[in-house]
Parts: sequence; C-alpha cells; structure tokens
Amino acid sequence: MASANASLANTLQWAINDAPPFHIIDGPYQGLGLCDGLMDAVHRALPDKQRSVWLMPQARISSLLKQQSELCFPCMIYHGQHDERAYFSLPTHVYYPYQLITTKAKAAQIQLRYGNPLAFTALLADKHYRLGYPAGRRYSILQPLLDKTPPFLARTGSGGAIAILQMIEADRLDYTMDYPIIANYFHKVFDSELTLTPLQENDQTHMPGAIGCAKTAWGQAVLAEINAVMPQIRQDPAFLKVLELWAGQDPAAYLEFNKRHLANPAYNASPLQP
Repeated sequence: MASANASLANTLQWAINDAPPFHIIDGPYQGLGLCDGLMDAVHRALPDKQRSVWLMPQARISSLLKQQSELCFPCMIYHGQHDERAYFSLPTHVYYPYQLITTKAKAAQIQLRYGNPLAFTALLADKHYRLGYPAGRRYSILQPLLDKTPPFLARTGSGGAIAILQMIEADRLDYTMDYPIIANYFHKVFDSELTLTPLQENDQTHMPGAIGCAKTAWGQAVLAEINAVMPQIRQDPAFLKVLELWAGQDPAAYLEFNKRHLANPAYNASPLQP
C-alpha cells in the first residue's frame, strides 16, 4: 500500500483535449501541439515524474478541475491570480493576443464598416455577420462582451477551433476570434489563407500561458516542483522548436516576443500563493 501511494504521489496526471495546435492527437503533426511540447518539456525537467494522460472534452476537464480532481491541464491562461478552478504555475510561454479570423473577402467588408483595428462591440451587434466559436472556450478580456451576445454557433465536440475555421471557409459562418497560431496551423495543414484583424477592445499586448492544477494539496505540490524548474522548461530546445513551428511567417520575431515578455519580473517572482 505504501508503495502504491508513493507511485501515485510521483505521477503527474494530465488531462488534454483534441484541440490543435495546442494538442494534436493524430495526423502528420501528432504530438507536436504547443501544449504537447510543454508537457514533454516538463517531464524532461522532472525525469523522475511519471506521466499519465487522459484525453477528454474541454468541458469535462473544466468540470473535473472544479470538483478538485487531482489533475493538471497544461493549456490555461495566466491571470496573475488563481481562479475558481485551478492553481496556476508561473507563465510557461506567451501568445499573441486574440484577433478576428475570417476570409480575405469578408475581412475587407468588415474592415470597411468597422475599421482596422476593428470595433468588435459594433461587429457583435451586427447580426448580418455570423459568429462561431468552440463551446466551452473563454476569451479573457473579450468574454464580458461575448456574454452579452450569443453566437450564431457555439460548436461542441473535438477539434472545435479548426472546425469553426472550416465552416468560415465554406461560408457557413463569417468570423471567429482566436489566437493567430490557430490561423497559422490552419494555413500550414490545410493550405488556407484566412485573414487576421486586430480588435480595438483587446488592448492586451500578449497572453501568458500557464499550467493549471487541481486546487488541492496535490496540485500545490506538483506546481511547486514545476515552478522550481521553470527556467529549464521555458528554454527547453524541443519546446522552443514546437513554438517556432506554429509561430507563423516570422518565427524569429515570435521567439524574441516570447523571450521578452517572459522576462517580465511579475512572471519570475515568487509563485502565486493559494
């Protein structure tokens, strides 16, 4: 029994979802999602830590975290404080902020009406344009606006962000908003040319990613181990290669952007207190 308990304590239980390019569970880029690479970097930095991975929908992961199930989700957004679901690690990497994604033709129309950067609040009120996004996703600073305006479609199921972009290409939706890396992935895998437009309401210069773990003593202990090796994780060569893979047309500029923002003293201070 003592041996079994020790083994459990030394296991890092991950939960992941089918959400490329964060997690890629099949195809030519299998295992090369941003957060797949992050998990690999964690285990290279903590080689004695055993790995267990559950694959499940995003909504299920969120529900389990709220129930204090002892697991970690590697693809959360760092808010500078813990939220009701999880304790956060120090930031692991950063994203370019959310932008509007649509076809070139629709982007020209929308920019003519609502500017560039785009007046997102006004666009949301225009029911001529159909908004879609994956069910269960939260959009940080944009979420209060989205809460007031139900989308044309909140798509359930796996691979939601990519399915939304396919629907935009097929003219079944008009636009979504997401990280530029989503459009970069779509271009690389499907040879598609969707267009990005910045949003007036999104004044964030970047979005820091973090690992989120259960709000339990187990979650605290795991994050203490991860935070202790965070410099090694951030500088892991294979992880940086994965970040570079989905960085778009100028990977060197992204890697410099990532390095510059991770140097923020707030992202390197003592870890957040429970």
